[in-house]
Amino acid sequence: MLSLDDREQFATSVIEEVRRWPGVELRPHASSTTPGEADGIEFRLFGRQIGHVHGDCSVHLALTKALKARVVDEHLAQPVDFAPTSGWATFTPTTATPLAASSSPVLREHEAALGDVSPAAMKLVQRTQARSKPRPFPTPDA
Repeated sequence: MLSLDDREQFATSVIEEVRRWPGVELRPHASSTTPGEADGIEFRLFGRQIGHVHGDCSVHLALTKALKARVVDEHLAQPVDFAPTSGWATFTPTTATPLAASSSPVLREHEAALGDVSPAAMKLVQRTQARSKPRPFPTPDA
């Protein structure tokens, strides 16, 4: 069992990494169970939510369905309970350890591909993905 400090260190390391990414904004993440309250920190890229860290230190990330299937198959993540057919995956400090991530072929492959994105492609993504009103995270009854 991980200590609270270990869990918080995991969440903090995720936040510190994501905040370095160009174009990513951090903001409070709305609680799905208590309207009007925050439950962690949300990551938005060009107005769209790409993930968030909950108060319990679990991390939800929006992935392609293919990438989600691969990280779930490698036991690095689990599907989000109330949206199992979506691309959302849950990473916890017990599954997404630095050792597991560094030895994962799928994560190394995707990390290497990030360096291949051209500035022109990034501008196209920004233009096509920007939203005037951000799309909310799915609710349990959706």
